Amino acid sequence: MKQFRGFVIKEFYHIFRDKRSLFILFGMPIAQILLFGFAITNEINNVDIAVLDHSKDATTEEMINSIAASEYFSIDQFIEREADIETVFKQGKVKAVLNIEKDFSQKLIKEGKAYVQIITDATDPNTANTIFNYVTSILQKFQSSKNKSAEFPYQIVPQTRMVYNPELKSVFMFVPGVMTIILMLVSAMMTSISITREKELGTMEILLVSPLKPFQV
Repeated sequence: MKQFRGFVIKEFYHIFRDKRSLFILFGMPIAQILLFGFAITNEINNVDIAVLDHSKDATTEEMINSIAASEYFSIDQFIEREADIETVFKQGKVKAVLNIEKDFSQKLIKEGKAYVQIITDATDPNTANTIFNYVTSILQKFQSSKNKSAEFPYQIVPQTRMVYNPELKSVFMFVPGVMTIILMLVSAMMTSISITREKELGTMEILLVSPLKPFQV
């Protein structure tokens, strides 16, 4: 036990004397905690969305303003055609499109119900679901505020449509990340194996005297 303790103490001395070892031991974990814990998040804040308003009346304008007034969404642009929906998604400018049907206010008054389609980019399924839930919550609050002064209560029905990943398969999001991690691990392992093999074969000195810089080796 004393031998093991002495060995551990010796290794600690080596680590604390080597600045690179200290950085790997303390600096990298702190940086990774900050990165993975705070920088990478599924929370949405000021997400850019586009609006396709077929009705263009006072009610839809008020509804759009209520969404824009929230801290979660920012109206990036208004589009005029259905064909523009795919264009804005391909440009990567927005994460969602609010598609308001024609004669929205009239349908609320006459039929007591109108539909709003929420189109989201489902390449990130978690974010797509979160955006839909947040927009639905804002629409419900807007509906409740309007029903207080309405003679007959009406209902705003949100409909969801996912593009690029309609089945919401998370594998499309996780697999690229897993591939990157595997490549990093394999690269580190192969580097260690190569250096160890060079030392075992006695060819490490050949690498050291070669006209290559350390980072190239």
